[in-house]
Amino acid sequence: MTVLFFALTIKAEPSIRISASCSPLSLAISIPSRSRSRPSWERGISRCSILPAACLVGPVRLYVCRLGDAASRRDAEVQAVEALLRRAFGERCVLSHDSEGAPFIAGSDVSISISHSRTHAALAVCGRCPVGVDIETRRPQLARVAPRVLSPAELEVYGAEPDGLLRAWTLKEALYKAALTPGVDFRSGIVLPLGDKKNEATVASPAGGAMCFEVLASEVSEDGALGLVVRRQSFVP
Repeated sequence: MTVLFFALTIKAEPSIRISASCSPLSLAISIPSRSRSRPSWERGISRCSILPAACLVGPVRLYVCRLGDAASRRDAEVQAVEALLRRAFGERCVLSHDSEGAPFIAGSDVSISISHSRTHAALAVCGRCPVGVDIETRRPQLARVAPRVLSPAELEVYGAEPDGLLRAWTLKEALYKAALTPGVDFRSGIVLPLGDKKNEATVASPAGGAMCFEVLASEVSEDGALGLVVRRQSFVP
């Protein structure tokens, strides 16, 4: 069976337990032991198959699976998301959407985010704060649209990295989902990590100021890219 390899960059805090939980085919996060010289961002390897796999990334439970065979790609996406939801919430969960299209589980107050690419589907679940996840495969048109969705500073930084534009796109999409702010300008309203702020991002608030977010995962592998973010309680005036 074909296996997807995602290289996740994970912020491993001493109080956060990074674990894996699935059977029979697992998504395993392996975090190197920390030392004083090791930065707070560690690299792990995750694997997933057509069966839903789960792991804990900070406060978020992340589920990923490969799309199966179906009559259409849309059918394959729906079936994959249904499998992830059953894995996370059981057989009787009901997926609903608010007036802006954001997904939620009926009768539950947890935050969820759903994404699918041409080959995979992902579900992020967080009980503490809004969460956003995005997965993408490589697309040549990203180079054309990048100036419309990235600021000059972001374009300079992410455009200089191998697959940086793909990583930037997944982060922008994940932040948009977690911010729950329809109509926010991708180029100026969603600010990606730059410089020393490797895991800090902001999204403009309609009331003024900006909401703060933490990037839990942002990496590109040969199979695609994954971005995972959560909203912090702090607010930038």
